[in-house]
Amino acid sequence: MIASSSLFMIYLKYGDDYHDLATFYWDEGNRKEALSIAEKGMKNGVERMDELRTFLSDRALEDGNREQYLAIQFEQAVDHLTLEKYKSFKKICSAEEWMLFEPKIVEQFDTSWASEQLKIRMEREEYEEALALLLMSNYPCHVGDSSEALLIAKQLEKRFPEQILTYYRSGLAQLNNNAPRKEYARLALVMLKVRSLLLDVMKDEARWKLFAGKVKGENLRKPAFQEEFGKVIAEWGELVPAENVVQRTAKRW
Repeated sequence: MIASSSLFMIYLKYGDDYHDLATFYWDEGNRKEALSIAEKGMKNGVERMDELRTFLSDRALEDGNREQYLAIQFEQAVDHLTLEKYKSFKKICSAEEWMLFEPKIVEQFDTSWASEQLKIRMEREEYEEALALLLMSNYPCHVGDSSEALLIAKQLEKRFPEQILTYYRSGLAQLNNNAPRKEYARLALVMLKVRSLLLDVMKDEARWKLFAGKVKGENLRKPAFQEEFGKVIAEWGELVPAENVVQRTAKRW
């Protein structure tokens, strides 16, 4: 219970502060004061605005004010824009309304996290833009195949095989460094993606053997490396190390 609304006003800062006070007045039956507080919160509130926007958009919907309802829902959507917010806002729009709001929401893409923008671009079937975002990001080195970026890379393999190959190979940047067995196991899984792309998508067995042979030759003196790669790449034991690599390696040793 709020003992003194005037005293409470002193502490209003965040959107949910205004929401709590507006809800208090609304529950007391003071619609006018509730809406006044909520509208002040829309102007002056700092962060944590979701509940306040929902409160006002519900009131707009009850009053049949479609324009205000959509305006508030748009603000809600582009505040830390995500794919789910994008889809939810599009769903509440008619075709004509979406034509009006789509350019405005596209303008907000750069304000969202790159990972969310990547998913939105894929949702919109803007594959070239999605590829550009993917290539600007680092290969995820500490997550599994469930990574959103890797799932999207998989979807783009047939459209942009060379570019996705470059992306996968960026995950092998530290390939020749000494590392713990756990890291070798991770690298082997990245190598498996390279193999799948070259053999299953690009149908280039010669290129795979050349690349894999080079990798094998450069790491012959790492038993753990060879073992981990052998666990996930069926033909690893039969692969012939690149001769020039072996010769250079022997000279160093």
